[in-house]
Parts: sequence; C-alpha cells; structure tokens
Amino acid sequence: MYLLKNRIRYIILLSGLSLLLFPVMAKAQINYQHFLWAGQGELSKSNFTQAIYDFNTALESKPNGFEAYFLRGIAKYSLGDFKGATNDFTRTIQIHPLYTRAYQYRGICYDQLNNTNLALSDFAKALELDPFNPDIYVARGNTKMHMNNYRSAIEDYTKAIQLDPKAGDAYLNRGIAYHLQKKDSLAMRDVNKAIKLDYFNVDAWIKRGMIRYEMDSLKNALKDFDHAATLKPDYPYIYFQRALTYLKLGDTTRVLKDYSKVLQLDPNNALTYYNRALIKSMQKNFKGALTDYNKVIEINPRNVYAYYNRGVVELQMHKPLQAEADYSKALDIFPGFVGAYINRSYARQQLGDKKGALADHDSATRIIAKARGDSRVSRAIYKQYGDSSYFNKIMTFEADFLNGEMRKGRVQFQKINIQPRPDIYLIYAFDLPPSIYDQYQEGVYLDKSVSLFNASNKLGIKLLFTTKRWPIKKQDVRQKLQLISRKGFLLGEPANAFLIKGIIESMMRNYTTAIADYDSCLNSDSAITYAYFNRATTLAERDESAYAEKLYSGRIGISLSGFNQKNRRKALLPPDFKKSLQDYGKVLKLNPKMSFAYYNRGNLKLKLKKYQRAIDDYSKAIRLKPKMAEAYYNRALILLYLKENALACKDLSKAGELGISDAYNVIKRYCSH
Repeated sequence: MYLLKNRIRYIILLSGLSLLLFPVMAKAQINYQHFLWAGQGELSKSNFTQAIYDFNTALESKPNGFEAYFLRGIAKYSLGDFKGATNDFTRTIQIHPLYTRAYQYRGICYDQLNNTNLALSDFAKALELDPFNPDIYVARGNTKMHMNNYRSAIEDYTKAIQLDPKAGDAYLNRGIAYHLQKKDSLAMRDVNKAIKLDYFNVDAWIKRGMIRYEMDSLKNALKDFDHAATLKPDYPYIYFQRALTYLKLGDTTRVLKDYSKVLQLDPNNALTYYNRALIKSMQKNFKGALTDYNKVIEINPRNVYAYYNRGVVELQMHKPLQAEADYSKALDIFPGFVGAYINRSYARQQLGDKKGALADHDSATRIIAKARGDSRVSRAIYKQYGDSSYFNKIMTFEADFLNGEMRKGRVQFQKINIQPRPDIYLIYAFDLPPSIYDQYQEGVYLDKSVSLFNASNKLGIKLLFTTKRWPIKKQDVRQKLQLISRKGFLLGEPANAFLIKGIIESMMRNYTTAIADYDSCLNSDSAITYAYFNRATTLAERDESAYAEKLYSGRIGISLSGFNQKNRRKALLPPDFKKSLQDYGKVLKLNPKMSFAYYNRGNLKLKLKKYQRAIDDYSKAIRLKPKMAEAYYNRALILLYLKENALACKDLSKAGELGISDAYNVIKRYCSH
C-alpha cells in the first residue's frame, strides 16, 4: 500500500510533448466552443449558475475568450452580482476594445452600482462605436432618470424612438419621465403607445396603473392592475400596487387580501409584512401586528422602523419591558432617533425606572434643541417629535418584488441562513448511486499525493478531500474495516491501516474510536500529515458536539433556581480548540503548502472570534489554491461583519463564480445597492 506522506516523488512524462501540442490546442478550441454554446443554452433557460460553470470551463480552454467573459458577465448581472459582472465586461473590453455591447452592459452595471459618471462614460463610448443603436439610448436615458435629469432622459428616449419607432420600452420610460415632470397628458399618450405596441407587456399595464393611481384616477388604475393580474397572475408586485389603490379607496378588507396574496407568492417580502402590520395595528389587532413586525425583523434584523413600531404596539399591549428593549434596539441602529428616546422614556416610566426615563427625556431634548438651533424646547414640540404618525405611514417604496419573478437559476432570491462553509475532511469515497453522485462531487478538492495513493493502492481505496459528509452504509463498513486492518498489517503498513480506519470512523462520527486510530497511526509513523489533519478536524467536531449537547441539556427541565441555571450556562465555556490548533500547526510544519489546513484553521479562528487571524489563514489558503470557493466565502462573511463591504463583495463574487450559489443571496442583501 502506498504510504500517505508528503515525501513523494513525482514522475513527469516529457516524451511525445511536441507531437501532442497541436492536437491539444485543437481540442482546447473545440472545448471552448462546446462549453460556450452549452453556457449560452443555460443562459437562455435562466440557469445562471450552471451557465457560469460552463463559461468557466470554456475559459480554461481559451483564457482570452472574450465571448465567454461577456456572457459570464450577463449571467452574473442576472444574479445581481453587478460588481462581478462589471469585472467580466472590463475583461471583455481589454481583450476586444471595440466590442460595443460590453461597454453598454458595463454602463448598465455601473448604473446599478450608483456610479452614474462611469455609466455615462461607457454609454458615450458605446454610442461612439455604434451611434445608431436605440438600446444604448434607452440605457443611457434610464441612468439619467436615476439622476433625476428627466429632460435629458426624454431626449435619449426620443432618439431611440426615432431610430426604432416600435421601441416600446422607450415609449414606456419616456411616459414615466413625462409623468415625473407633471406632464400627465404626454405621459398617458406614451404609455398608451407602449401598450399598443406590446399588449402583453405586463410592466406597461402596471406603470399606467401607477400613473393613474397618482393622478387619483383610482377606478382606472384598478382596471390596469386587474388586467395585469390576468396576464401574469404570479407577479406579486401587481397585488402590492393594487393594495395601495384599495387603501386609497378605504377598502382595507381588499388591501389585506392583496397583501396576503403578495406574501403567498413572495413569503420574504418584508415591506408587505410591515405595511400589513400597520393596518392591523390601526384595526387594534395588536397580536396580528406583532406577528408581522416579528417577521419583518426576522427578514431584516436592522429595520429600525420595525423595532420602533413594534415597541409602539407593545406599549399598547401593556408590555413596557419588551417595548423598552425594542426602543433600545432602534437606538443601537440609529442613535439619533428622537422618537425612540421619547417612547423609551414612557416605557421606563411604566417600569418605575424614573432615572432612566429622565435620562431619555434629556437626551431627546438635547437632540431636538440642536436640530432646531434653539436651547428651549416646549412641551408641545417635545410631544410632536414623539408622535409616531410619520412611521405609521404605509410605505410605497424600496420594495423588492423580484422574488415573484423567480425562475430556475435565480438563486439570489432563495432564503438561506448565512453561515460559514464547513471544514474540509479527508474522507473514504464509498460508492454512491449515480442519482446522487454529482451532488457530492461538488465539494471535492483534488490533492496530488492523495491522487497518487488512490491510483497505486491494491485495495481499491479511494480517498478525497471534501466539504460534504459523504454518505455511507454502516452495514458495509465493518467488513471494510476488517479487510483494511488485515491487509494493512499483512503488507507491513499498519500506519496506513490505522489512518483509513480513523477516516471511516470519523465519517460515522465515532469520535473516540477515530481519534484513537489517528493516535495509533502517528505512533507508527509521525510524518503522516493527513493523520494530524483529520485528527484536528475530528477533535474540533467532537468538542463542538459535546458543547452543544451540554448547552441543550442545560436548557431542559424545570429548575428551582433560575439564577443557578443562568450561572451554569455562564460557567459553561465554549471549546478553545487548543488541540486542534496544535495539530494544524504540525500539519503546516510538515507541509507548509497544505491549503486545506489553513482553511480549516481559519474556520476555528472564526469560531474563536479571532477575525483578523482567520482572514490571514483564508488568504493563505487562497494563495495556495486560488479556486477554493469556501475560503473566499468565509473571508467575505468576516469582512461583512467588519463592515468592509467592498472587499467582501469582491470575495462573494469570486465565491459565486467558483460555484457557491448562496453567495448570490448574500450579494443581493449587501452588495446590490
């Protein structure tokens, strides 16, 4: 059996290299075209993450393939990764400086990233290369709309219409621009034209309904929303806008019905929960309002209005302690929130905390005086600042209704728990059914010495590094363990036998047995790096499992003393992972280039809240293995926590590109603004 050490000599076959050169180049070109076409097919079906995988493969065959960079940029844009898309369009331009569409789409990305100057610069370059392209004028008009430069936007839309009299989106957007200029007759003319050009354009019907809503033509607005719903019944934005119209008509029953429809289609729409909570609160349905505010905070834990209004409801429900906590949270998020100080003062009065109530009153008074430039604050003014009516307004902005557009591939709209990626293990790759093999292959990393072992051992053993816990059939394992032990000792390689036994026991979470096997392996041969590596990972998992079990058991049952129970939890210290860290240190002393050890050690330092040291380890892992998606992802989460969003978003884009689809959900929350 081949000994798993890092003292391995590699044989490089140089003969025949010149004969193979041209066929390999030809094959590379074929692979490029094949995966380019495959990616385009996935792109057309909105399978964006699969498309990115195909374009990555194409670029491995042809690193300067500008088409693959451009199309990968389109896929990233569709996933909300505007920064990553910008980088791909930039690379396209570097390879092909005259590729008009790359400038056009990079301009659109810059617009999404609120960098309007760079957007306008790219549109100017695109029009220099292709001055008769109406789509570029529309895109530039959209950016000017975002800059509130309606007059210039109208000029661009008009130019687009001159170049293409059937450009429905140009008519629609020009109509909106006219409406924002309060030229509603021109607005309606253009929107009507857009609908005439494309009767099945749902957005045109919605936009006309919204214009009519703002013109107080409410019955006509309802007709537009009703028709839009017949065209696209699963689009939640229609029902949200229709609910606002019903609210203006005073029909709260239908408002709530439409909000429920929105949430049926888009269960994570925080704004709809927020608005529905306000209506329930107005109807004195405080319990229902509280439930909805809870949901808002679950989706968006930093929504200051939700904490504030939940506090208002809790005061009305005679829950001053909970209200005080919510106002305190609101003040953590927004320290200058006068209304939260005033209402927390009321809550503290009810709790009998006169000192705290007075301190809040004084804080509110100081902020009001500073804002008004007047040291005297009357009771009426103080009360006015404490009036929560402003925050009780139904919100009609900042909604994200793209969930209703979710199709296969739009992974950025799936709800996930944002957690670091798990450790990498060396596992025994038991045979898997073809139906599930691919999903476990996704987490696999190659290692040269392990690959040599797999190719050379006579027992048909296959080991892999992976982040996924490979499934095993326990009834087959014992026989396998006995065979390994017998053969290993017969071949005079007990160290390897103990190592592989330890690997299998680790996979079954038999921590004590696994650790004993790794100990025996290292007693036989102290230079087997992988035994230290897996022992470190197994020790950490065992320590975490034991800690979680103690925490859980400490919360069950009825204690006569809540104080003692509280002290018990306080005395229960989390694991320090000291032994695991020592083992990773030994791994890196034997093999300073083992990227997996840096990654796993980074995970431990993250758990120990040694954030900068964790970043250092992830960075080393990435330098050694530039395609380690998990290291980019985990480093990004720390950077987000440290409020280094620009660096975090760059890492998230790379993690998504390398296959971690959850990265696009995080990008949507923290980078697409």
